Amino acid sequence: MNKFDIDKQTLTDLNIFEVHGLNKSIFSLFNFTFTIKGSDKLSEIFRTPSTDIQIITERQDLIRYLSNYSDDLNFDHTNIDFIESYLVQNSKTKFYSKISALTKSINYFFSPNQAYYVKEKGIGEIISLLKKLNEVFAALDQDIKPVLVKEFNEIVGVLFKQKLIKAIVERDEKKINLFELEALDFMFRGTELRTIKRFLDLVYQIDAYYAVVMAARKYNLTLPNVNAKECHLRINGVFHPFLNHPVANDIEFEIGKNVCFLTGSNMAGKSTFLKSVGVSVYLAHLGLPVPAAYMETGIWQGLASTINLPDNLNEGFSHFYNEVLRVKHVAEKIKVSKNIFVIFDELFRGTNVKDAFDGSLSVIKSFSAIKDCYFMISTHIIEVAEILKENESIMFKYLSTKMEHNKPTFTYNLMNGITDERIGMWIIENEKIDEILSSRAVG
Repeated sequence: MNKFDIDKQTLTDLNIFEVHGLNKSIFSLFNFTFTIKGSDKLSEIFRTPSTDIQIITERQDLIRYLSNYSDDLNFDHTNIDFIESYLVQNSKTKFYSKISALTKSINYFFSPNQAYYVKEKGIGEIISLLKKLNEVFAALDQDIKPVLVKEFNEIVGVLFKQKLIKAIVERDEKKINLFELEALDFMFRGTELRTIKRFLDLVYQIDAYYAVVMAARKYNLTLPNVNAKECHLRINGVFHPFLNHPVANDIEFEIGKNVCFLTGSNMAGKSTFLKSVGVSVYLAHLGLPVPAAYMETGIWQGLASTINLPDNLNEGFSHFYNEVLRVKHVAEKIKVSKNIFVIFDELFRGTNVKDAFDGSLSVIKSFSAIKDCYFMISTHIIEVAEILKENESIMFKYLSTKMEHNKPTFTYNLMNGITDERIGMWIIENEKIDEILSSRAVG
């Protein structure tokens, strides 16, 4: 697999997986799996973003295919656990005969035991699963089948070479007699064990991908158009899936412009917007649907963000020095790789205004000259934007805030241009900090 370059900081910034203090993640929004191993398969998908268009396309094809199934799969994890327990029983059937089958059934009749019950239940659940998936894929019968569906057909083909398995799966009667049970046990835990294990693994994969389908339905997610030939990005109606009533926005990197310079007041939604774009880029490289009405993108070699950078107390670094090290880390990544998508929320917020201004100006100018990478950068320092506004590689966007009756109203709408709206002092005054301190002042 061609590995997509992403680091722990970026995964944390975008809340891809759960972290301490936050019990919600992008992964958790998708995790509608019925089984534990299905959840493990989904986690594996989430941890393997790819730059291989074939892998991305195969995943998308399967999701589109399963999207045509309108019912719930309703895999019962308890019943599937029975199958797993049944397959690992110690007592192996080395041969099958009607006499041995009759003997075992008589023994069980007079001396019931857990092992025989697990056998009976496990075999019944394997047959039920085969019936269920046969029905699902029959309902979805299409000329072009995803790779996973072809694998299922191959597995069924192998199992159906055993006439007994084929006959029992295809018949309406659910009851399996004692002779059939022992014969199936000999096959499932003996001659066809490897095929049954492949079948179970496929069930867990279907569980994972159908969870994606359910998430797409619930959160109005859309499969993006991914083009391996050129790097570009256009997203219509992008939103953050954590929000109950998100405001959707459009973003497109026009030809010749590789930097998006984002301004806006405190609480205008800059960080949320940057995260929504970052999440969409990441999900696109997983082959999964994104929180947008439409998205088309090239294949990026990696994604790097700095949105919630923690202090490094163990190393004794100041917040500013930690920011500098992060910018250096991204710069070194860009030096050796092309097509990296970079997101910075508030460059150099940990230092004085003069150093933040000079540092932001220098770094953004350098970014604009690196044409094979895209950058999204937000800042409060509007003066930097004013100096760079003639730079043809930079597009300027802002999230607007309106003051109505001396209160800010946040529209969360992305606009073209630069804003000088500031509400920092309003927030300070609204919290009556000066009034509180004045009441304590010594006369």
